[in-house]
Amino acid sequence: MIVHHWDTDGITSAAIYIKIQGEDENFTPKIGNFYLDDEDFEYVKNSEKVVILDMNLPEAAKLCKYADVYIYDHHRATKVKCAKEHYNPYLKGINYPSCTTVLMERFSYPPDYLVALGIVGDRGPDVKNIEEWKIIEKVLQSERLSLNDLMLAVELLDSSFRMNKREEVIENVHLVLQGIKDVLESEKHHKNLEFISREVESWSMRAKDFGRYMYLEMESPYMITSAVTRRVSWRTKKPTIVVNHKADRDEFYIRFPNHKHSAIPLIEFARNMGYNAGGKKEVMGAILPKGEGEKFFARILEVLKW
Repeated sequence: MIVHHWDTDGITSAAIYIKIQGEDENFTPKIGNFYLDDEDFEYVKNSEKVVILDMNLPEAAKLCKYADVYIYDHHRATKVKCAKEHYNPYLKGINYPSCTTVLMERFSYPPDYLVALGIVGDRGPDVKNIEEWKIIEKVLQSERLSLNDLMLAVELLDSSFRMNKREEVIENVHLVLQGIKDVLESEKHHKNLEFISREVESWSMRAKDFGRYMYLEMESPYMITSAVTRRVSWRTKKPTIVVNHKADRDEFYIRFPNHKHSAIPLIEFARNMGYNAGGKKEVMGAILPKGEGEKFFARILEVLKW
């Protein structure tokens, strides 16, 4: 069984692994949970082999008691010693732009459109400024696509998780295996995207400028906290902090553009406070108990000395 993140990088990573190893079952945790809750854990542990892609799951070590565990990732992580293989360049202090590039390296997989979609999905417009841009350029030429086509495909795939459509996320792995054209021509994904785009734009325009950073408090039931943060950060070129007050939790997100700051210490800080948090150098997300978003925001400002 493949357990993968719900975003484009996770989806395309699962697609690559299926092409390489022929796995036929993929699964994503409940959207918004960067962990396996009791129900998901009970389901996953029944597999003889569990392949974790693009996620740093806290339950990985526990799964070793029931299955052979393999992990391929690029997020901040500590070594899972019981795994049959834990391949993550970050364990050696090396940052990769996507999980698809990790799989490309590990399995000598050709740099195709799946690899490119994973990179664009995680790096966005910034792809032109990284070494892997050469991969994107070759794919654009071979597939006769523009960068805007790739970015649209990413938004269409991501629209499923933003709408909380978990089964659709799982189906997207097989959709993307059919080719980018099938993704770009999917009517239901375009309908998703039209709705989500309006929601993201509406909230992102409400962010307030506090000088050295942008800040927004919002209330949306959809999985758009990261998208809103990204939109504001890319538009303003400033660090952006967003707190989304949901019915059952608060979501905290911070993104640093231009690599002038690192979110790594913030991830450690959040985890030391007992929160479920993750991310990488330029971004950190945390799930907080209902009503604790503003308090955590104040603590983060203290850590950053803002």
